[in-house]
Amino acid sequence: MKKRYDAALQRAASCLLASGLAIGVAAPAAAAYPEKPIVVVVPFAPGGSTDQIGRLVAEHFHKDFGVPVIVENRPGAAGTVGSAHVARSAPDGYTLLIGGSDTVASQFLYENLPYDPERDLTPIGIVSEFPFLMLVDKRRKLGSVKEYVDYARQNPQKVSFSSAGMGNSTHLAGEVFKKAAGLDSMVHVPYNGSALALTAVVSGQVDFAFDPAMSSIQLVHGGKADALAVVAGQRLPALPDVPLMSELGYTEFDQLSPWSWKGLFAPAGTPEETLEKLTTSLAALLSDQGFQKRIEDTASLVVPPQSRTQAQEFLTRQRAGWGDLIRATGVEPQ
Repeated sequence: MKKRYDAALQRAASCLLASGLAIGVAAPAAAAYPEKPIVVVVPFAPGGSTDQIGRLVAEHFHKDFGVPVIVENRPGAAGTVGSAHVARSAPDGYTLLIGGSDTVASQFLYENLPYDPERDLTPIGIVSEFPFLMLVDKRRKLGSVKEYVDYARQNPQKVSFSSAGMGNSTHLAGEVFKKAAGLDSMVHVPYNGSALALTAVVSGQVDFAFDPAMSSIQLVHGGKADALAVVAGQRLPALPDVPLMSELGYTEFDQLSPWSWKGLFAPAGTPEETLEKLTTSLAALLSDQGFQKRIEDTASLVVPPQSRTQAQEFLTRQRAGWGDLIRATGVEPQ
């Protein structure tokens, strides 16, 4: 009887071993992240500050993780098209978003967003801050903000400004200036990204634009545009003679600091261990002296590495600030 029992036990054990279910045999481990290409979505056209940051982050992740990292430009509706795509993507760490001021401002500008930025996107970290330049075509020969305001008041039906898109932080900067300067007849001309908005300035199609120094300072150095003012907490070493908007009396721009920034986001629900790997890798990039120099060379600022909790607290302050600012400018949600 015992021999038959032992034989039966041996046959059962053999079956378990064959199926991988024997006691003491671990189930296959989940695949380590990342094991396939990562897509970094840039919600604006190529060439702007968001695109440049996206490519720097992608380059670093490729080196750090050893997998292909693809930058995918999905422009439209002030960044909400690309943001919605990421918010609806699988929360597995393989589809990420380069977001920024527009990411938090959008909920105050669009009544029927197909996603909730606060609920559907998780911050991985803040990457950089961007001073803004107020730019005019050099051929206009306007040497100061005061000269432009005088010109605009004398030609109220001719004045206009461009932006990287309706509801974009470049648009809102123009609206703040428009209201503060009392230029009610000024026309806003939105474009699909900074590159086109800046082209409109230097070609004379519009009077001026506010744009991140990262994507626009080369126009100043190249003699195509004049920077009349800077939106930042301090003057830029690269443009030491260009005054701050607040120095010129436009303290409305001090309501929000920083005015423009970029960060990395993942879909809500992304596994904690995946977020931790991404946060750690991003911190290594932000601490890299070569990366810091590349950012500083564009008159921008690197944000020191932060925890995701600190990034979330930053976003909470930004949402409150943008909400107040948008209501103050009178920009109506679409």
